[in-house]
Amino acid sequence: MRVKQEEKLGSALQAKRSLQQELEFLRVAKKEKLREATEAKRNLRKEIERLRAESEKKMKEANESRIRLKRELEQARQLRVCDKGCEAGRLRAKYSAQIEDLQMKLQHAEADREQLRADLLHEREAREHLERVVKELQQQLWPKAHSDKEGRPKDMPAGN
Repeated sequence: MRVKQEEKLGSALQAKRSLQQELEFLRVAKKEKLREATEAKRNLRKEIERLRAESEKKMKEANESRIRLKRELEQARQLRVCDKGCEAGRLRAKYSAQIEDLQMKLQHAEADREQLRADLLHEREAREHLERVVKELQQQLWPKAHSDKEGRPKDMPAGN
């Protein structure tokens, strides 16, 4: 009986040691997870601070740009207030020059179009001529008596 009690006691002690080891393992794992969570929290705070600073910088740049554009717009408005007759003459001259330029471009485009049309006609004629030559050569190589409906020799595969 004493031996059984000692065995039970040994078994209980072994189970206790095993549970203590498991508890220690869990404590270490918990500390590691806590350390990782703390590190992640620190990194998130750094990222948030970086993003906040970047956002402030962009807002400042946007405000500066807005102020600069307002200033430029006001300057443009003031320049536009000049003599209407003077401006109308300048606009007339400007638009006349643009019209002349566009007319020249249109003439060049028309000439290019005619050239392309002639080239296309020439290519079409050349292609038709080549098709006729190929057809004549096929007829010379494979007379109709030895060919099927598609113009190929009967012993030629359909893919050729």
